[in-house]
Amino acid sequence: MHNPLEKKTKAEVAAEKLEEAIVDCLIEPGSVMTETEISEFLNLGRTPVREALMKLANENLVRLSRAGVVIPELNPMTMLKLLEPRSLIESLCIDKAIDRMNEADKREVEKVIVTLSQLDAEDRNSFMDVLRQMHHILAQSSKNEFILASIKTTQALSRRFWCYYATAKDQAYCTDLYIRQMNALLISDKDTALNASAELISYLQDFTKAQLEAFKSTH
Repeated sequence: MHNPLEKKTKAEVAAEKLEEAIVDCLIEPGSVMTETEISEFLNLGRTPVREALMKLANENLVRLSRAGVVIPELNPMTMLKLLEPRSLIESLCIDKAIDRMNEADKREVEKVIVTLSQLDAEDRNSFMDVLRQMHHILAQSSKNEFILASIKTTQALSRRFWCYYATAKDQAYCTDLYIRQMNALLISDKDTALNASAELISYLQDFTKAQLEAFKSTH
């Protein structure tokens, strides 16, 4: 997680606020906006917003076109493709995190476990917040900046799809898997952590396929 004393640039603030709005579906998927509209939405100047848009375009969270700034629609077929590299990246991340995580990392993992354990299955906003924290902690624990960058991209897009379609039942099931995975990390149990991750990816694949028919019927 970010150091609260760390000074962020306006562009970094703009990128974080816009990413959160897109991932949490506060901006409707499929929307087309101008830079001015986004600046007004974020209450920030156009220069930092322009920098933020370039960054988020590289992470596939927006598309920049002559029509304006396009917020990608929620395409299940795209998400199924995304789950393929996500599976490999997460497995690598867990493997390296267990090898390299320190006591400070473990304390952050413990906080996540406590928060997840106390969450109501209907509380989507808090769940999204803790997922963001958990994936960042896991990637940081790997002590590999390339894993961190890859995790950020795949997780942001996955969280957006989840936020839009998931039910309380989906959230409860995945919360249990995340807790199992995090507890395994604390005791360096790679097999259990990797198995929980594999089960989660399998669940997400089925979850995503369930949205395919409805999507195809409208396109």
